[in-house]
Amino acid sequence: MKKVISSIIIFLVVLLAAVAISRNDSVKYNNTMNRLGMSESATVLKTNSKQNLTSAVKKLSDSKLAHYQIIFFDKDNSNFGYLYSNHTLRKLPTVNGRYFSKSDFNSEIPFAVRGQQADVPSYKPQTQQYIKTGKRYVSVIGTIGFNNAKILNEQTLVSISPVQNQANLQLNDVIPVVDGPIVSSKTDLSKMKKTLKVSSTHKYSPQTDDFSEIKTNSSGNMYIISLLLTFLVTIAVEIYILLPLRFDVKKTNLTGDLKNNYRNGLLIRYLLFTMIPYLAAYLWSKWKIVIISHSTFNTYLIISIIAAIVVGIYQIYFVKKTE
Repeated sequence: MKKVISSIIIFLVVLLAAVAISRNDSVKYNNTMNRLGMSESATVLKTNSKQNLTSAVKKLSDSKLAHYQIIFFDKDNSNFGYLYSNHTLRKLPTVNGRYFSKSDFNSEIPFAVRGQQADVPSYKPQTQQYIKTGKRYVSVIGTIGFNNAKILNEQTLVSISPVQNQANLQLNDVIPVVDGPIVSSKTDLSKMKKTLKVSSTHKYSPQTDDFSEIKTNSSGNMYIISLLLTFLVTIAVEIYILLPLRFDVKKTNLTGDLKNNYRNGLLIRYLLFTMIPYLAAYLWSKWKIVIISHSTFNTYLIISIIAAIVVGIYQIYFVKKTE
């Protein structure tokens, strides 16, 4: 009965590890959504240039730079921005309609996507929804949003292309944020900075209107600690299961093949009480728990199973007989 209870504990502890991984995945995905899909390498380009925004985009397009996506956030409202993509597009989840396609950034007509909680007024005279930017109305092609991603849900983005009419904006009216392979290319990033007359750069952080504040988060450390604790608990339970088996091995008077067969039988009994809970927890997690980091969960299970087998072999085969 004690072995059955121990097996149930292993099953529950592995499920707890799966929940921890799932929770961490959820937090990471929410953070990514609040970064509008941009990577940790996304960079803010500070500029006071009075170039027209559309003219600047045309210069960037003509420069044949590495792949990138750049959002020009309105200085007066960080929840509004103009997006240009050069072969790199961080797609965002849509509630309805569609997100931008690459062809939208070669179009003479701008399009918009609007967060499901965006404060930019929209107009719907018939079936098509519009927002007003400056003196023109822009078609809303989709609504973006994700649960608990407040920044994403309040965002409005308008496509901009080098062939559009000049926007009534200058570079010093916006905060450019660039992401993509260009960030790791010193040569191309330097060309972009020269084109936009960038005075300084810093890593993108969406917590403040100028994207300069970086908040530290200890949730990653707690996640690692929780996985380590569940791993140690399973090892402790496995050692508890082995105590009576280890005692039997110490007291046995068998020798030779009989002793080896006896040890093999004990090891099989031990593995039944440990491997079955691991398998059951894995199948239950696949069925009931949403996990994005499958490789992390699989690695955790493999290491735990190998550790359980090593502990079992050591405790059963490497014990000295008690006189």
